[in-house]
Amino acid sequence: MDNDYHDLGNSLQESGRFDEAVAAYKKAIELNPDFSWSYHCLGDVLLKLEKWEEAVAAYKKAVELNPDFSWSYHNLGDALLKLRRWEEAAAAYRCEIALNSDFAWSFCNLGDALTKLKQWDEAIATYLKAVEIDGDLPGIYDKLGYALRQTESDFNLVLEQSQLQITPKNGEFYLQLGKNLAKYDRPKSAIIIYNFLLTNMPSCAGLSGELEELLQQQEKCVREALEEDRALASSRATVAQKPDDCWSYYNLGAVLSHQKYWEEAAAAFFQALKINPDLPWWFYYNLWEVFVRQNKLDEVEKLCREVVAAKPEAFWPYLNLGEALTRQGKIAEAIDFYRTVSYKQSFASIISKRTGKMPVPQADTGKMPVPQADTGKMPVPQADTGKMPVPQADTGKMPVPQQETGKMPVPQNWNLKPVKVPNFIIIGCQRCGTTSLYTYLAQHPQILTPIKKEMDFFSWHFDRGIDWYLAHFPPMPSGEQFVTGEASPSYFDSREAPERLYSLFPEAKLIVLLRNPVDRAISQFYRLTGLNWEARSLDRAISDEVERLNQNPEYIIGEEPGNYLARGRYIEFIKKWRTFFPPEQLLILKSEDFYAGAATTLKQVLEFLDLPEYQLSEYQNANPGSYQPVNESVRDWLSDYFRPYNQEVEEYLGRQFDWE
Repeated sequence: MDNDYHDLGNSLQESGRFDEAVAAYKKAIELNPDFSWSYHCLGDVLLKLEKWEEAVAAYKKAVELNPDFSWSYHNLGDALLKLRRWEEAAAAYRCEIALNSDFAWSFCNLGDALTKLKQWDEAIATYLKAVEIDGDLPGIYDKLGYALRQTESDFNLVLEQSQLQITPKNGEFYLQLGKNLAKYDRPKSAIIIYNFLLTNMPSCAGLSGELEELLQQQEKCVREALEEDRALASSRATVAQKPDDCWSYYNLGAVLSHQKYWEEAAAAFFQALKINPDLPWWFYYNLWEVFVRQNKLDEVEKLCREVVAAKPEAFWPYLNLGEALTRQGKIAEAIDFYRTVSYKQSFASIISKRTGKMPVPQADTGKMPVPQADTGKMPVPQADTGKMPVPQADTGKMPVPQQETGKMPVPQNWNLKPVKVPNFIIIGCQRCGTTSLYTYLAQHPQILTPIKKEMDFFSWHFDRGIDWYLAHFPPMPSGEQFVTGEASPSYFDSREAPERLYSLFPEAKLIVLLRNPVDRAISQFYRLTGLNWEARSLDRAISDEVERLNQNPEYIIGEEPGNYLARGRYIEFIKKWRTFFPPEQLLILKSEDFYAGAATTLKQVLEFLDLPEYQLSEYQNANPGSYQPVNESVRDWLSDYFRPYNQEVEEYLGRQFDWE
């Protein structure tokens, strides 16, 4: 009878009814206050509810009643980490390790707490123990590499704490450790391990056959470390020369993040945002990942709110604030701001398309501002202001959000209705002309576009919910023949996107552009390099991907940036899309035809969308890339690699693409 409420709590927790589970466990504790397991389970539920302080109290009572149960100490440490109480967290993990010394995460989490306390030597020893137990622990080489670069102690002295001195038995462990540090872009840390091994090689006869490889690995890491030093020095010099330029700070942040200097990277990115908050920072995923990692989203949200309040007529700050809110899980608030800016853009677009007197703003065309190849700076919309003039139909005045609601007043005579279904979606491919095609379509009198060209909803952000997605689309005047659509090239090669999209919008018309995969891969590489999202050489990027694909052929699209080869294996993705969408709903275009005759291709697309023909005065490349010619041997290798996949595409579709 005494355990009935405890058992009820277990059942409620398993079914995801966490608040009710808390109540049940508390009742169990009231009836049996000396039963440690109820306190432990209560702590588990409170962790899931992110009630860190209450979880700490529950776990402390659990270990008081039963000091021999290691998991209570471990979970107590987890809650204390969330509260940034580093010393207490470290003490909890040490208690757990004393009871259970074979759980890798305990050592890893203890290392995290010690890193925050800047106790580098003990952190290194702790991370080494974690690697020894489980060398595949996520993020472990990143963390160990960072700590190795901070300590001023000799590595031999550090090892005395870890009890992992070099011996013939564990010499292979250190050799593999050096390789993994190099693999995870920690060349300077790898050098420490390689130097240590080379010094101790005479006592490790079993490793003598690895000596030549070891020397080669060390030489490679030294080269990479020198390149890192040069890149960082150059970025710091640019900041010193241009302290008021947001892009100098952005580029510094990108270099720092590549080299895993997360705290400095976050500071540099924040300074870039602070210098010019009226730019599309929402687009730069590397910036946001650093903010998330360093728990800076509260500060970013505060800054974005201040900008929106000071400049309610601006465009980009709303999207930046929406991104900050979304990244924190504040989806409902983000939706309100997206709807606000969608209304603003809809006003501008409808007036423009009805009267022809107002130019379509850059945000409405879907043209993505990106740093220019020659300057690294961002072209700013609307005559260097980034603002969108949005006159109301009846007064000509600028509508601004109401202070108390943050929402946009809507002229009653317009009768705008939220979009429920996008009419078309350009699903790919990356660097195949999607931005130009989208820009041309946006100028058609019957097409209204969303506030972002790329939402990546069906590929990367499906968990944000359909309301989040639809909030990006413009409200439509009822009774008029407007259509809308988006362009997210990430959909084409996403495993989940075809089924997800079909489940919600089975009637949607899809468009895909296919480019010679050799040119596509090279163009994408230099595009990501220009954005500071890619720090490797082209040769290194290709060789890394070949190695990954050889090790795991089924895992075509990996999580790392690029996927320059995999994204060009079109046949595998076309077959997946054809599984869900019939040919009459999937228009496949050849990019080279589009480049050679944009007007002809646009006419074909408009026919596919059942829209009247519309001629533009000019067809400019909306997202050009420029780079030095690639070595012919690289092009030849890529051509050979893609040839069998290209042949499969031609056979499957029954048409010639003539790619070489």
